[in-house]
Amino acid sequence: MTIAFIGGGNMAGAIVAGLCANGTDPNTVCVSDPNRDKLDALRQTYGIRTFEVTSDWLLEADIVVLAVKPQVLKDVCEHIAAFIRPTATVLSIAAGVTSESIGRWLNHERIVRCMPNTPAMVGKGMSGLYAPDAIDARTREAIQDVMQCVGRVRWVEKEDDLHVITGGSGSGPAYVFHFLQALQEALQAQGMDLETARDVALTTVEGAAALARASAEPFEDLRAKVTSKGGTTAKAIEVFEARDCRGIVDQAVRACIARSREMAELFK
Repeated sequence: MTIAFIGGGNMAGAIVAGLCANGTDPNTVCVSDPNRDKLDALRQTYGIRTFEVTSDWLLEADIVVLAVKPQVLKDVCEHIAAFIRPTATVLSIAAGVTSESIGRWLNHERIVRCMPNTPAMVGKGMSGLYAPDAIDARTREAIQDVMQCVGRVRWVEKEDDLHVITGGSGSGPAYVFHFLQALQEALQAQGMDLETARDVALTTVEGAAALARASAEPFEDLRAKVTSKGGTTAKAIEVFEARDCRGIVDQAVRACIARSREMAELFK
């Protein structure tokens, strides 16, 4: 099976790294990008095939991964349409752009959409996948195998559910980084040096996530186990609740989902 990436940015590079680390023959992986430096780095690191322009080489691909920004996806699709064979499966990782739009631009029916996230760059990604009924089980399995090289995957039944995935795992790392920054700065304000504050913040979040992953208990119960009545943690949680922390998160997720839906309309 040959996999071709249109676009050689960070996410494409992460998936290429995952594929090669999982034993994929580098000769079956191709990347196209106008940036020669990106291509040189990928070729030298992984031994894959690289191309600055799209031509007949793309006809070899069984899976074509669209790894470009939504703003340029239409132009890219119209440029490569003639080089995608009818039996190939197109996997788009562009946020917001519907499979109907992509299929129209490519004049192609076999479209699968994926909403990955940046932790894929360290093999800890969370990807939402959607495929229409026309995509058979074998193809779904092949796409799942590709994305599992960089983390966990979840299939959604409706394409619209990818907007919700975007509001959760797609943009979620930014929420976590925002919290990490706030915790680090709060510790620094209390006299802790930058290096120690960063390490404390990171280790705390990593440990809490690992504990939650290892437990079947609801997050609320895990939180309660740390929160002794009248204790130090209780005082901190009182502040979060007084500022409606959960309400703020809910508003943030809703805003993210709304923007994803706006982009779907914008890039038709």
